[in-house]
Amino acid sequence: MTEPAVRAWEAASRLVELLDVEVRMAEEGGGIRIFLELPPHRGETNHLEVLSVLQAADRFGHRRRSGQEQLWAVCRSLPER
Repeated sequence: MTEPAVRAWEAASRLVELLDVEVRMAEEGGGIRIFLELPPHRGETNHLEVLSVLQAADRFGHRRRSGQEQLWAVCRSLPER
């Protein structure tokens, strides 16, 4: 498994644990994109833990489409040194 795939898999697994939602992954130009839809009521979600998982990615964000909130993150290959 490639380095971005390992990072993406670890992040996706942790997000499933924290949010109890389906997390999807897709290849994206040298990396892996993770995306999920947030449930309407998140209960006792620890937002700082979710943010910590997202910050471990190379890029991340939040958007709202048709009233549905979504989170996404991208893990890319690290440049060769």
